Amino acid sequence: MPPYHHPTMNTLVYLHSHAADHLHGLGNPQPVIAFIDQLERNPETVGDYRQPDPRGRMIEVKVIGRQAVLFFKDPFAGLVKILEIRNVEAI
Repeated sequence: MPPYHHPTMNTLVYLHSHAADHLHGLGNPQPVIAFIDQLERNPETVGDYRQPDPRGRMIEVKVIGRQAVLFFKDPFAGLVKILEIRNVEAI
């Protein structure tokens, strides 16, 4: 799936394919889509908590209803990468 990008915004938000698949499978994806739009408008948005990954990147975790969005900012590439969207019960 190509990156999710609104043509009038300057911050690219990239969804990994399995995150996009999970998003498409949600009964009500609108709250998560609204958060993605917020990331485009303000890439400095932070999650509810953060955790380092094995590479040392700080992964932000945003809980939206029963979904958790795991993402990190790549300032060198000028984008935000959404690594996973999953049910909070799976975390």
